[in-house]
Amino acid sequence: MIEAENLGMKARKTSRVRCSRLLGLCFLLLIFMPCTGSAQPEDNSNAEDSVKESEEAYLLTLETALTRALQYNRQLINTNDSVTQARYSIELAWSEFDIQILPNSRAGYVGGGSAGTGFSVGGGIDFSKRFTNGTLVSLGPSILKTREHYHTDLRALISQPLLRGFGRDYQLSGVKGAQYKLRTATRSLYLAQIQLVIRTITSLYEVIKSQKSLAISEESYQRISKFYQAAKLKEKIGLSEALDVYRAEIELHHAEDALTSAQDRLQDAEDAVRDILALPLNMEIQVEVPLAYSPSPFELDEAVKLALKNRIEMDQAEDQWRENYRLSVIAKKNLYPELNLVLNYSNCGRDQYFTRSCSRHRESTWGVGFSTATDFDPQGDLIAYEQSLLAIDSAARGVEQTEANLVLEVKKAIRQLQKAHKRIKVQEEQIHTARGELHLSQLKFDRGMANNFDVIQAEKSLRSAEQNYWGALIEHIVGQYQLLAAIGLLTDKPCM
Repeated sequence: MIEAENLGMKARKTSRVRCSRLLGLCFLLLIFMPCTGSAQPEDNSNAEDSVKESEEAYLLTLETALTRALQYNRQLINTNDSVTQARYSIELAWSEFDIQILPNSRAGYVGGGSAGTGFSVGGGIDFSKRFTNGTLVSLGPSILKTREHYHTDLRALISQPLLRGFGRDYQLSGVKGAQYKLRTATRSLYLAQIQLVIRTITSLYEVIKSQKSLAISEESYQRISKFYQAAKLKEKIGLSEALDVYRAEIELHHAEDALTSAQDRLQDAEDAVRDILALPLNMEIQVEVPLAYSPSPFELDEAVKLALKNRIEMDQAEDQWRENYRLSVIAKKNLYPELNLVLNYSNCGRDQYFTRSCSRHRESTWGVGFSTATDFDPQGDLIAYEQSLLAIDSAARGVEQTEANLVLEVKKAIRQLQKAHKRIKVQEEQIHTARGELHLSQLKFDRGMANNFDVIQAEKSLRSAEQNYWGALIEHIVGQYQLLAAIGLLTDKPCM
């Protein structure tokens, strides 16, 4: 019955988590739908063909990639196992208050004088239960068979702590500690999910960035190849110098090297996606993600307030302080010695026949008194209590430090987003200028009015501006998700 309830609880929690993820994903898609246009560089059709995946490629959108990552990522599965282990720890802590059944048996030989009973064999079973207020109830029937008699015994005991160990807070300390570990493990799982979402989004856009870089490198290589061929032809007819040919050839080798590097970066980016999503490393993938961007809708003060309200790190820091305070209370109670009020009852019988030993000639005794333990260590307990007070102060400073870290993280995310937005605008203008410079220098070179130095420099400027543009655009798009994560709005927090 308990296992069925646990399975039902896990199923309901899993359903809530999946619904939460889908809602969060829909929220992301609604926020980052195209709302601001941008002057993007023109794509060359031949370059696009070089990075286009086959029809059998596995299509990855934001939704499909995030869904698969949250289900199949290996590191996340390991983190999820720690949550399961924490749940088992709670069950183990509660098991201390279950009925304990301890069977026992004994056999031996006693000789010597009139007290020697010869061979004897016996056994019994003890039932005990500890209650959450510290009360311990024990009941144990037993039987012993000697050479001439049966000895039957029924013993009962009730023990109640009066100093150390008194009260629910003390007795449930193990349970509350296990519950704290579960909350910590759940928050760690949530943070791992957030980090995985950001890693997945970053890796997808890194593939797009690498594809654009490859397309730009191929387009540049084709243009420089034409420059090189044109320089060779013009040299043959005496319209250019040999230096123009050498200059074009050197730049052609640079473009070829840049093309090879772009191909390697694309392969590395795709491999990173396969690793995050636990896909076969030889599987072809095709990434389709939106490339629109929009300015940040959050002001700094508003973003800081949202972060302090929504970030789970604040919950964990405050929970750590409460847990340290609880442990300090327990450590203070440990300063008292152990003193228990004990009530016991015994009913014994002895006879040559087993049945009569259970029903005749039985004697009952009872008693009440106090008991204590000999492992009282006041110095060690006092040191443990002082350490618990230091842990409280440390946790309080941890709350302040966590708050400061979150504020700094939000400020950094907003600055990076603003910087990326400015870079996009600058690179758009730079692309426009570089295209005009390339067109003019190409025209002058074709008419013999200048050498190809200006052409090559303009080509470099255009290639660099286009690369920087796509880098800034991808940085801005990823930065939008990082800002949502920084203010705690990327996905819903787990309910605890």
